Amino acid sequence: MAVSFHVRSNSFPSRSHPQAAHVREQLARLRSSEEGETSTSSSSSICQRIDNIQELHESLDKLICLPVTQQALAQEQNKKTVEQLLDGSLRILDL
Repeated sequence: MAVSFHVRSNSFPSRSHPQAAHVREQLARLRSSEEGETSTSSSSSICQRIDNIQELHESLDKLICLPVTQQALAQEQNKKTVEQLLDGSLRILDL
C-alpha cells in the first residue's frame, strides 16, 4: 500500500539579495580595516573607517527598507529578534 502525503515548506531563496551581499562586503571591509590598524592611526585611516561605517549604515538602511525585510520584521514570531536588532543598533549609535 502506497502512502502519499503533501509536504509544504517555507523555502528561502538559494541566493541572498544583492543588498545583503553588499552589507556583508561592507562588514568585511570594516573588519579588515580594524585588523590592519596599528596602535597609532593616521587621520586618513580614521576618515576611511568613518566612510566605511557610513557606507555600511546606508547599505543596512536600504536592506531594511526592502519589502521582503519589512514583511519578515512585521511577523509576530520575529518580535524578539527585532527587539534584539533595535537594541544592537542603539548601542552602535551610542558609540
